[in-house]
Amino acid sequence: MDGVKTEITDKKGKREIDFTGGNLFFWKVPLFALPMALTTMLQTLYTTIDLWTVSNFGGGSLSMSAIGSNSALINLIITVVTQMSLGANVAIANAKGANDAKSADTYLHTALWLALISGLFVAVFGYAISPLMLTWMGTPASIYSNAVTYMQIYFIGVPLNVLYNYESQILRGLGDSRRPLYILVISGLVNVLFDYVFVAYGGMDVAGVAWATVLSELVSATLGFLWLYFNKKGFVIFRFSHFKINKDALFLIIKIGLPAGIQGLAFCLPNVLIQSSLYTITDYYIDGTYISVDEIVIGASASAQIEGYIYALIEACSAACLAMTGQNYGAKKIENFRKCYWYSMVWMLIFSAVSGCIAGFFAEPLLRIFVTESEGLNTANAVAAGKERLLLFAITYFLDGIMDISGSYIRGMRHSTTPSVVTLIGCTGFRIVFLYTIFVQPYFHTVFWLYAAFPISWIIISIAYIPIVLHVEKKEMNSLRRPVAA
Repeated sequence: MDGVKTEITDKKGKREIDFTGGNLFFWKVPLFALPMALTTMLQTLYTTIDLWTVSNFGGGSLSMSAIGSNSALINLIITVVTQMSLGANVAIANAKGANDAKSADTYLHTALWLALISGLFVAVFGYAISPLMLTWMGTPASIYSNAVTYMQIYFIGVPLNVLYNYESQILRGLGDSRRPLYILVISGLVNVLFDYVFVAYGGMDVAGVAWATVLSELVSATLGFLWLYFNKKGFVIFRFSHFKINKDALFLIIKIGLPAGIQGLAFCLPNVLIQSSLYTITDYYIDGTYISVDEIVIGASASAQIEGYIYALIEACSAACLAMTGQNYGAKKIENFRKCYWYSMVWMLIFSAVSGCIAGFFAEPLLRIFVTESEGLNTANAVAAGKERLLLFAITYFLDGIMDISGSYIRGMRHSTTPSVVTLIGCTGFRIVFLYTIFVQPYFHTVFWLYAAFPISWIIISIAYIPIVLHVEKKEMNSLRRPVAA
């Protein structure tokens, strides 16, 4: 019955992609990765619209900066629970590859329980600690009040955010990257509508875009749940009678997901320190022109929005590698392992080259979308500061892709702790050492060198992954070749 069910699902519009056979490179990888990239791009676009709305109808560039400068801190607080959803992705993908619908059912219901519990915990914690964390970061007084307002409202919607993350990772583990895209289109339109209503008509400024975000998260979490409930032809569906925690399933999801969460935390902690260090650049000149701290922060926030579109393509290829490897690991098709890795890598290099060139050639007009006139702000200075960061990332972001795909490859084979350790040492360790030894020197105390910490760490980690990937790959191939004892 399970085999028949999978075959029917694949014929019904190819909702769930089977990565264990067929044309992976020219068909299935882009078929999965492009909707995934569009999903992330839409998420970035809606954030972009948030910033554009407050910049043009609210408090101007300072309000935009209050929202944009929060991203590193928000990610620091929520990243563990959102990244843990990768555990559900791998578990579901392994089960589908093995055609084990019963295990997939158990993973689905346990994962959704975990999403609800962890989301509520983080929401309460984040709401309470937001003012203290923003003070600790040295957030400029000009944006502090708005930053606190935005963060506290944002955390009210975090349980919905976490639930949708789990729902979308479950769908991706099944090979379905299109349903999360459709859901995000609908929820994003809600976000855009209420951005305009709350800010342009209601005069709510940053509070307006924060509440619009919460409403859109309610829509996305609800639609994700409804799809899992009503998709009767899917490999696995939600049933209230099965909605309980299975200890073994919970252990496996946490075993795979928690290291991924810690890895995310390892990325975010130095990023918060880097954001905080940005506020210390108080004596900065570009081509002989003095650039104020507010102008630097606004330029960096604008650049980060544009970079998000480049990263969307990189993340999509990494997610494709995770889903492909997970399914083929479950199916024990070791002949496809290296295809999972290299096909994802080639598509990532193509995507990052095209998007990086666009960002590099059109850096100034793209930055000016976000940098608008405000009292005491020189827009040309803010754009110049943002351009330094944007050009650096446009050229080097493919290095992050190499790192991400390598981590996803071995995580798909259930080796989740290793990427976390590598990231902890290569990202957290290196970047913190860089900030407190090299960056503090007068010559290196610039926007360029502050953000150079990112590509340097990507190079270090990518090199470190070479022997790790080869070792894990060989180990798992040999393990799957061994005959199972009777």
